[in-house]
Amino acid sequence: MGDLTKIGTEDMSEEEKTSLQDFVKNGCPGLLKTTESNIFSWFELYMAGKTYSEISTLTHSKRDLILYMSNKSGWYEKRMTYYEDLVYNMTKKMSQVKLDSMNTVSTAITALGRYYGDKFNKYLSSKDSKIIEDIDTKMLSQYYKSMEALEKIMGNAGKKPGESTPLVNVNMNGGTIERTGENSVEITDESASSILEALVKYKKSQNKE
Repeated sequence: MGDLTKIGTEDMSEEEKTSLQDFVKNGCPGLLKTTESNIFSWFELYMAGKTYSEISTLTHSKRDLILYMSNKSGWYEKRMTYYEDLVYNMTKKMSQVKLDSMNTVSTAITALGRYYGDKFNKYLSSKDSKIIEDIDTKMLSQYYKSMEALEKIMGNAGKKPGESTPLVNVNMNGGTIERTGENSVEITDESASSILEALVKYKKSQNKE
């Protein structure tokens, strides 16, 4: 049967190894009566994570026979290979999910950006406050959250420790609205400022009502 310290016995306790050695010394009693069906059912349970004692109890089989077949056929190695493949495939799936999520969120950001870009540009050209009043501020908040979600999914690859970038940057007609924190926005253009001022004014009027 070979050296019991080699592959196949890494998951056996010292007591199980000793029991297996005694089983071999005694001529492997009962081995000839063991069927392929028995071995297959043991192996299935082993691959499902069951211990040798659990397999013995569930199948009403002698534990020494199960230990023998495990060591002879390298079940431990097969289980480890299976786990490696499982982790590898899971990693691939997670990578695909991450890419799909990035694509979905970026598409949403693009759509919302164009939608609000059109709205804000119309306001800038007409100064019609009705345009601002009709804007769904909850959806605008979702736009910012989508930006943050995309940043989290992508991670901060390539950044130095402690280095940070603005959470949101929006460029309109040469101006910039830069969200620099959870509750802070930096404005570098008068036209962009007028948009936010109109939004604030409208929200205040709504609160008064």
